[in-house]
Amino acid sequence: MRRLVLIFVSALLAAACGGEQISEQIAEQAIGGDVDVEISEDGDEVTVNIESDDGSLSLGVGASLPDELVVPVPGGGDVGATGSSGESVFASITYPGDRYDEIVAFYDAWTEGTGDEWQTQSATIDFEGQTQRSNVWSSADSVLFIALADCGTLGGDFDSACVTINQS
Repeated sequence: MRRLVLIFVSALLAAACGGEQISEQIAEQAIGGDVDVEISEDGDEVTVNIESDDGSLSLGVGASLPDELVVPVPGGGDVGATGSSGESVFASITYPGDRYDEIVAFYDAWTEGTGDEWQTQSATIDFEGQTQRSNVWSSADSVLFIALADCGTLGGDFDSACVTINQS
């Protein structure tokens, strides 16, 4: 997976500087696999999809959730990053911050209904005049990890709710 990330960064830089064809060629030569780079018509949004024998990685606005993901995801979020390698799958989704409590209730209900034993943790931290919340659900039975936290732009307000899911 580390190799995929390094190749992804190279492809993303090439996409920003030279467009789809150059970034695809660079990534395909590096990994010997199929690479798809999508750049929106206005040039502001970039999605890079990399497929290889090592796995897959997708990053950018409009990335798609992996088919192998067994954890449900509430609708209405923006998928920003996904990937898979062997049995491991991850996804990162961002929601409007006012949905935080709704998402906590969603994953509380889902984890209670799985039949697995779940560990849950919640924390609240005051950070530079703002309050940041986080919730984590983890299951050793099914090797799943779900994290939810208030997030935002660097130096900005915590105006979003970010969900990260790891399963293996």
